[in-house]
Amino acid sequence: MDQKDLGKKLKELQEKSGLTQEEVEKALNLPPKAFTHIKGGARKVSTLELAKFSELFHVPISDFFSNEIQGEDLLVALCRLAPGLESDSKIHDQVAKCIQICREGVFLKEVLGLSHQQTSRFYACPLPKNIQEAQHQGEEVAREERRSLELGDIPIYDIGQVLVSQGIWTAQTELPNEMSGLFLHHASLGMAIIINATHMHTRQRFSYAHEYAHALLDASRTVTISNANNARDLIEIRANAFASAFLMPEQGIANLLRSIGKGDESRVDLAVYDAFAECAVEAHYRQTATSQKISPASIAWIAHRFGVSYQAAVYRLQNLRYFKAKERDQLLKEASRGKAYLRILRLTKNNEVLDQNQELKAQVIHLAIEAFQREEISRGRLLDLSNLLELPGKELLQLTCG
Repeated sequence: MDQKDLGKKLKELQEKSGLTQEEVEKALNLPPKAFTHIKGGARKVSTLELAKFSELFHVPISDFFSNEIQGEDLLVALCRLAPGLESDSKIHDQVAKCIQICREGVFLKEVLGLSHQQTSRFYACPLPKNIQEAQHQGEEVAREERRSLELGDIPIYDIGQVLVSQGIWTAQTELPNEMSGLFLHHASLGMAIIINATHMHTRQRFSYAHEYAHALLDASRTVTISNANNARDLIEIRANAFASAFLMPEQGIANLLRSIGKGDESRVDLAVYDAFAECAVEAHYRQTATSQKISPASIAWIAHRFGVSYQAAVYRLQNLRYFKAKERDQLLKEASRGKAYLRILRLTKNNEVLDQNQELKAQVIHLAIEAFQREEISRGRLLDLSNLLELPGKELLQLTCG
């Protein structure tokens, strides 16, 4: 870029910023009229001055060499699409601060000579025509993305770090309660995901995964807002399907259910082929009546392992055909039991782990409740275990009812 083109860019940025020529010269410690010569292309700009211009106008240095300056400020576009942000000055300022921090991060990487690499993957799926297609696209992309990230079928314990590893800025701040998250894609900051810090931890994890779907599928949009008002939009349904499948992979759930003796058919037919006799020895057996039932405790165990809410786990298992709508509705009615079980499993208060043996105790609690429900251990044995695990016996017994 020659001096005249650079001068034109700087003039456009000055006009957008609302700063006077004198204010620009004072901020950069330039002599009077120097900025006039720079804007006219009559004076060269040093690398140090470029860095100072970048900091003053809150744009990455690359903006000076792009073909055009972004026509609409990101925050203006955001407030236009989400009027609720402007109505609360505190929330507006917090979001603006997040955006500014992201821009400063881009600037710092540039002056340090570091690349700001973003995910190279973009899934060019057509806009879904119906809910079924939206769900199919979301689940397919989730499976492919897990393969690309080499995550296998294991739980994702730090979803935020997954996003950071793909060059996406992540932030948590207060948003209107009906808003779960934002996805932003702008030349001044790259890609950023902001989620609602006031929501529960499991919902925040789901929001991160949901907004990640927008980064992979809807990156052509400058702003994508996820809230209660657009929950029925097909791209939002697709993002929800992605989040469920990304956080709770099908094979991972199957493996977990198998490890606790769940998910198999109640009646099993076996046939072992005998090559010498050229026939098969057949056998039939039926599982214990209650052993295959997926109870609120089983749902809570899955929710705990994959770091999602009780309700999210219920709907995911229904979509994987472990039960039908009738059983789903019953499990949702028993959500209070499942959530009580989750509180014990997680042994946390305000997302802070209270016990260093949390995970070990969680595994044994689940096995103890399952064994008691199958009448494999007595009430007294369960109470003995509650003492060992330092849990209220009465509360543990309540979770076994039903």
